[in-house]
Amino acid sequence: MSIFEKHFPLGLGTSRFPISGPDDTNGIERSIGLVCKALERGIDYIDVGYIYSAGMAPFVLKEAFLQTTRSFSITAKVMYGQDRTADDARRRVELYLKTMGLEKIQYFTCWTIWNYEIFEKIMKKGGIYEGALRMKEEGLIDHICCSLHAAPDDILKIIDSKAFEGITISYSMLNAANMRPVLDTAQVNDIGVTVMNPLGGGVIAQNKEYFSFACGDRDEGNTIHAALRFVKAHPAVDIVLGGVKSEEELEDSLSVFSRVDPEPPEERLKRVTDSVAGLKGFCTGCKYCEGCPKKIPTAAIMQARNTLLFEPVAAYNRTGPEELLYHIQMFRPLLHDEGWLPETAENPCIRCGKCEKQCTQKLGIIDAVADTYYRAEQAHFTKEAHKERLKELVYNKGYTKVGLYPNGGFSNLIIRLYHEFFGEPEFEWLQFNSDPKMWGQMADERIVHGPDEIPSLLPDMILICTYKYDQEIENNLCQYESYGVRIEKLHRLEEMPWVF
Repeated sequence: MSIFEKHFPLGLGTSRFPISGPDDTNGIERSIGLVCKALERGIDYIDVGYIYSAGMAPFVLKEAFLQTTRSFSITAKVMYGQDRTADDARRRVELYLKTMGLEKIQYFTCWTIWNYEIFEKIMKKGGIYEGALRMKEEGLIDHICCSLHAAPDDILKIIDSKAFEGITISYSMLNAANMRPVLDTAQVNDIGVTVMNPLGGGVIAQNKEYFSFACGDRDEGNTIHAALRFVKAHPAVDIVLGGVKSEEELEDSLSVFSRVDPEPPEERLKRVTDSVAGLKGFCTGCKYCEGCPKKIPTAAIMQARNTLLFEPVAAYNRTGPEELLYHIQMFRPLLHDEGWLPETAENPCIRCGKCEKQCTQKLGIIDAVADTYYRAEQAHFTKEAHKERLKELVYNKGYTKVGLYPNGGFSNLIIRLYHEFFGEPEFEWLQFNSDPKMWGQMADERIVHGPDEIPSLLPDMILICTYKYDQEIENNLCQYESYGVRIEKLHRLEEMPWVF
């Protein structure tokens, strides 16, 4: 029996509350009402991160918990990079407890493990995992879990380590073939499984007609309901996360999970999996094309290119142009799940044909690989492009102070890449954040400052690191240009995010 088996099968995701910021009183009140409604209807697993819903999700939960007597379980997510040590992990959990008005957390989650290397860093002596063990002994947390964005082979190794009692993974019809071994292994080892992105990051919802084959005779033609039932059909899946921004969305998801699947789960799994395999031009993830003599990750590339078959979905506050949306959908899994970022846009393929000879779907892999490298050049999705961008922005400019706004995964990557490309900087890095809870804290061994300190610190320039909110931040920071502070965005209009 897994640690999640006792929960209602629909979990509440908190990253999509209808909140624009801390001053959005109406959005906050609506979100509190959504949480109360979810708890009253039986949802008892709540997935929260400290940056969710413009950083307001923990506050919303605190207010909702004061208005209900229903029982619930909550996550506390700690991400390597933002936090590194056992003491960092404890401080983060204590911040969750304080912000949400709680005395303990049920599920400590090592958040966003991209690959096995990150897992090893988490597990080091004095690291985040050690901090979790201490807190479990003290009764501050009940269980140690993780959320995984790594390649399936890395996920299997992490499961085999026996370090975690529960995992959160991305799983949908789009990656079902690749993730099947992960689910089977989790089931054998009684590892609890929570699923995020059950609709393929919005791709299935955006292309309901294309995926209508998922509907069985008793799904009433509702593709979204059928897709959610497919995810829950695997016996290893305990909880399917649903992010909601309206009561209508909440009720719609509840209608799926409040009753028994009208189709036997094993029949649904086989029917939908067989249908996916029969899609024209769709890579099923069989991986027979692997083994490229030039080390090109052909299987990963072909899986990622499945998104080109569908209408693109708005993402990261980008609604267009269409080509950019396609690139975000395609390159996200290659970087996030596979760790693939080519050194340059030069295609190393020698057109030997090995991959195409072994492809069960008879796909044009050689041309697809060439097109992928071409798209990488257009989207600046190469390590060489990152180096040129940093050179253009900050290298050898005579700066004495360079601000990064906000601190986080982007700023950590920028500092690391600058050191890798150019060595030690001749200037001082400064880190800024608009969240008062971060002010005065150490992040990557640097103090986090509030924006009000910009006039006194006077950096020569501030580099806006985030992708999703870069325009909003630029609008807020332009006032400091009168102090002689140059404001720049890391990402150009056509560029991919450096961190997903």
